[in-house]
Amino acid sequence: MLVIITPILMWCCVVWLAWVAHRRRDGEVRRGLRIAAGYLGTMAPRILVALPMAAFLAELIPGDLVGEWLGAASGWQGILLASGFGMLVPAGGMIAFPLALALLKVGVGLPQLIAFLTAWSVFAIHRVIAFEIPFLGIQFAALRLASSLILAPLSGLIATFVVPLTAFRWPV
Repeated sequence: MLVIITPILMWCCVVWLAWVAHRRRDGEVRRGLRIAAGYLGTMAPRILVALPMAAFLAELIPGDLVGEWLGAASGWQGILLASGFGMLVPAGGMIAFPLALALLKVGVGLPQLIAFLTAWSVFAIHRVIAFEIPFLGIQFAALRLASSLILAPLSGLIATFVVPLTAFRWPV
């Protein structure tokens, strides 16, 4: 149900904001549509490549091995392994989320998947190397990474307690 409601709410916000911008009558709607078309032109090819890639990746990943190491029964060890794996994924969302979808389809446990995505988003090694160290220095980057180290395993642990309490069903 949430999968259906979320895009509806997002589109309602888009329509409302477009209406508010239109009432200003200063050409911002046209400018906004031009910017949106530019983003669409940039993102559409990526999405068209990323989604089939996830489907192919799901077929290539050995499900029994992944289920053993990262399945729901892998517990803390799986959460820690998924956290480490998430730290090492050197890619943006167009790769990380299809990879997460592929992992989900081959049997990764929900707490492990949450730990993977949390580690990917917090640690993103490509972002640390490309932006944090050059702009903020190695001391700042090391301090931020050290202070964030517990976040991914903690998110997986919290998920182990929260998920059984919900009647959550995957939309895939």
